[in-house]
Amino acid sequence: MKPPVQAETDFRIVDATMPPPKGQRLYRHLTLLFGLLIIAGTVAGILIPAGPGWDFANFFDTGRRVVAHQIRDLYDPSTLIAGAQPQGKLGFYGTPISALLYAPLGLLTAPWAMVVFKIQNTLAYFAALALLYRHNRKFAENSDTGQWQFAALFAGLSLLYQPFWTIYRVGGQTTPTVLLLFVLALTLQTKSRFLASASCVVAAILIKPAFIFALAILAGSSGWRFLKYVLAMLAAVGGLSILLLGWGIHEEFLRVMLRATQTSYPWFYNSSIYVVAENLKLLGNGAGQSAALKLSIAIVKLASLALCIYLLVKTRASSLSKAATRHFYFLTAIVFCLLVSQTVWEHYLAVLFPMFAYIAAAHRHFSRPALALAGVAYLMAAWQNLILINFVSATFHFDTAIELVLIGLFKSAPLWLTAIFLWRYHKEFFGSYVVPAWRVD
Repeated sequence: MKPPVQAETDFRIVDATMPPPKGQRLYRHLTLLFGLLIIAGTVAGILIPAGPGWDFANFFDTGRRVVAHQIRDLYDPSTLIAGAQPQGKLGFYGTPISALLYAPLGLLTAPWAMVVFKIQNTLAYFAALALLYRHNRKFAENSDTGQWQFAALFAGLSLLYQPFWTIYRVGGQTTPTVLLLFVLALTLQTKSRFLASASCVVAAILIKPAFIFALAILAGSSGWRFLKYVLAMLAAVGGLSILLLGWGIHEEFLRVMLRATQTSYPWFYNSSIYVVAENLKLLGNGAGQSAALKLSIAIVKLASLALCIYLLVKTRASSLSKAATRHFYFLTAIVFCLLVSQTVWEHYLAVLFPMFAYIAAAHRHFSRPALALAGVAYLMAAWQNLILINFVSATFHFDTAIELVLIGLFKSAPLWLTAIFLWRYHKEFFGSYVVPAWRVD
């Protein structure tokens, strides 16, 4: 009797020693190359002593005033610090309680404090980028080659995004920390962890009150729980700050914030969408011109608000999951904050990177025209290089209306193009939320 015939089974033996496909190897090598260039660039940025009298001086002098118990002088950059001259003359625009964060810098000499500050900035950037990559990789193509393709793309975008590098030229900034807090808040918000998310956003606003408009949009669109946490934390931190530092310095802070809303800058350092109007002020300050410029600025601000409301309404009318809705709300809030800000320093555009990173991860859901527009908005951020700006402003003289309008549009192009992208392609943005990763609320 013959033994029973066993059914054939098709076993595919995978040789673990086989090299990965050529495309995958290329993406791996590119990821490694871009990563090494980022590390080399940050090391150079830390070691080169650039910016001791720029933004670094602002935070260093604030720390020195805290250490010297000169809280009353926080917003007067001209005052002596423990009898010594200040490092710079830039004003401090953080909340009074945030000044305590810079006390450790005040204990060091200026050269060492700048190195420590830049190291902290670098670590904050690296942490933010690591969290962004982890958050967005699940929206990229789910294959080994697709994942390495996104890794290479993400590393390349991080390397070339000029607003990240501005902080090394000015001696360090708090923007990297704000970006990290926003990235944390974004990932927490999508997971319905409202208390932790609200804590991160409030902390970011305490460090940089200029982003208060983002908090206003989030508080108004994220539901009662988020709003409740925000109000409770603001009340608690405000009460503690007044208790520790006194009411007088808070009155001075409010006056400083009021003056800041009435102060604006031309294209040299300003990337806001109002910079064209600010440029035209250089031609003169006639009554008719001043009224026309103020009216144009008001119209643009109303248009920015209308765009934000339009996007929020369209989001509510869509059939997105709660996680996807919260994600889009958060990105919209950040963009809105930059659109309505009278002054947008170059490094502020760093907070746009989470949107660019998501578009890169979900690029297969966007049309070619949409990707082209987003790509141009990203590439125009290269114009935010301070060395390049200083060279252009010193070499060329923009003294006619046409020249000032063109240079203003060129400088503010990243924000203008981002606004146009969200208005024109928000439906494609919504369509990118179809992947299974967004179906978990």
